[in-house]
Amino acid sequence: MTVFSGNTLRSAWTAVALALGIPAAAGPITHFRACEAKVPLQVIAVDLNDLNVKVTGQLTKYGPGRSEPFSQMVRRSRPTVAVTGTFFDVRSAVPIGDVVIGGRLCHFGGMGTALCITENNEVEFVQPERYVHQDWSRFDFVIACGPRLITNGIVGVYPRTEGFKDRRMLARNGRLAIGVTRGNKLVIVMTRKPVYLSRLAQAMRALGVWNAINLDAGSSMGLHYRGRTIVQPRRWLTNLVVVYEDRNRYEQVQEALVPIPLRAASR
Repeated sequence: MTVFSGNTLRSAWTAVALALGIPAAAGPITHFRACEAKVPLQVIAVDLNDLNVKVTGQLTKYGPGRSEPFSQMVRRSRPTVAVTGTFFDVRSAVPIGDVVIGGRLCHFGGMGTALCITENNEVEFVQPERYVHQDWSRFDFVIACGPRLITNGIVGVYPRTEGFKDRRMLARNGRLAIGVTRGNKLVIVMTRKPVYLSRLAQAMRALGVWNAINLDAGSSMGLHYRGRTIVQPRRWLTNLVVVYEDRNRYEQVQEALVPIPLRAASR
């Protein structure tokens, strides 16, 4: 089933509705199944042109160095969508990439390619120099993971240039990734089928994704949608990407997205 195609990028949202029978008033966030490049996918599509939508991150209650059950993090943040974020060291529970929440650098990791979103839902992908602090002040939310899967419509996966050398990550695995179309639609895809990163990138490109990065998956893979956990991680996590359909809901829980030590420091 094709939801997006390269020829329908400008009308991708309409294509989703037509292909899947989604009512036009279904709202800015939808969940559906697709199969592209022989990869069965669960897809979350988010219309970032709707400024009531909020995409941001969440860290554990006590911050980097601590992990927490996925279900507990979701209960605290109450998002429309929650998925696993960037990789972390399972022994130290420290994420490998930078995390900016609410315009504030909450963790410096120094690796990978960053998904960056402004307060007005404008998206950029940035690959900073490794282990060098980056000026993220233009962005409300940043999460650095990787490797990069698609760059300006071109599939290309070069993990070692971004510092990724773990053979388990580079082998065939269940996958989770995030990207954006040229029409400013955020697309999150998940598959339990073990695939190489290059095959995942091909599947996302077939969905009309223009830029994309890989996210943490495997035993860490988690997906929550509208009150239901679709995929439960097999380990505790350190960070999430969360999406809110209503900014009022986000504002109610905003403080809970950052660790307690940072909340206290901001007062």
